[in-house]
Amino acid sequence: MQSVKTLPRLSSAMEDYLEAIYQLEKERRIARVRDIARRLGVKMSSVSSALKSLNSRGLISYDPHQYITLTERGIAKAKEIVRRHEVLKRFLSNVLQLEDDAAEDNACRMEHQLDPEVIDRLVGLAQFVETCPVDQTRWLEGLRDSCEDCTSCLTTAKKKLLDRAKAQRAALAKGMTLAAADLGSQVIVESVKGPAKFRKELSMQGLESGTIAQIEDKQPEAGTLHLNVKGYHVSVTQAEASKILVKPV
Repeated sequence: MQSVKTLPRLSSAMEDYLEAIYQLEKERRIARVRDIARRLGVKMSSVSSALKSLNSRGLISYDPHQYITLTERGIAKAKEIVRRHEVLKRFLSNVLQLEDDAAEDNACRMEHQLDPEVIDRLVGLAQFVETCPVDQTRWLEGLRDSCEDCTSCLTTAKKKLLDRAKAQRAALAKGMTLAAADLGSQVIVESVKGPAKFRKELSMQGLESGTIAQIEDKQPEAGTLHLNVKGYHVSVTQAEASKILVKPV
């Protein structure tokens, strides 16, 4: 099978269609021409033309008399598009401190132009800013401001490093797992228990030693956890999460 990365770059309009189909399938399990047209604010005739193009690329299964579904390749490509958008929005909101609406609007304008390598580096920078022990309060609140003396920040950073190390040692001693992590918290994967096949499956989702994961949602009744890993949305069962040893960021 041809990998997603070797496909010719989609136009921004085609990416919007693919993302709309992906979101509709997540929300309603099906995607229809009229729903896509309504979501994107375009005519149904325009949707039909776009669907033919996406179908020719092997990204969707399309029949004018049936629902539209993403192929395996289409799902992978749609996830890349969603990831770009969310990483950019998170970066603009959390690092550059833009309001949510401004972060959303600017992310939409930027997302179609960036390469995967740039997105990966933005993820790394955002995680560094969010987890670095140095107190970022001053420059996050006023990006043009700076300190004349670094002593206060360095003292704060040293204390945070010591507190973090203590908390991480305690978590590892207790055998803390991903299943026990609090909603909204960030954790670092220490190791994964289980057979090699299981560890490989989780590694393919980005869950491996050293990875930072944020717990976005916990659904005890369904026995699932929803995570953000490197900008991707990842779901694991409670049983799987109980085999992933973690420590707090």
